[in-house]
Amino acid sequence: MYTVKMLSDKKEITSALQLAEDVFLLFEAPFFTKNGTESFLSFVWGNNVKKMLADRSFVVWGCYSGSVLVGMMALRNECHISLAFVRGDFHRQGIGRMLYAEAKNYALAKGAKKITVNASDYGIPFYRAMGFKETDMQLEADGIIYTPMECKF
Repeated sequence: MYTVKMLSDKKEITSALQLAEDVFLLFEAPFFTKNGTESFLSFVWGNNVKKMLADRSFVVWGCYSGSVLVGMMALRNECHISLAFVRGDFHRQGIGRMLYAEAKNYALAKGAKKITVNASDYGIPFYRAMGFKETDMQLEADGIIYTPMECKF
């Protein structure tokens, strides 16, 4: 049984960001350049995320198995998925779907008409399964390769 909740205290959010880093390093970083990996880690631990958390334009959900954090998703500006990661030993158990449902409900409540994401190659099948469509070809910025996608409501 899993529990999904919006994270609010600093310790919970730090744990979620650490989970994002750990899963990224395992599943994504092997396909990134050194610059891309550094850019990703700089985003996760840098001042932009801290500032967005402070002004509440960055919302983080965590999925727990008992007391263990097994997945996380962060929404920026009420309608853009910035981070979405599930521990490898918990893949294909509906955790990403549960986290996305929370993010989508939040976005809808804020008046959003769609959610966007810059998906990694690894994440594209998940986002397609959630109803996302590619909006552009694969792009690269600061060494990070991604495909822009959106899901309209």
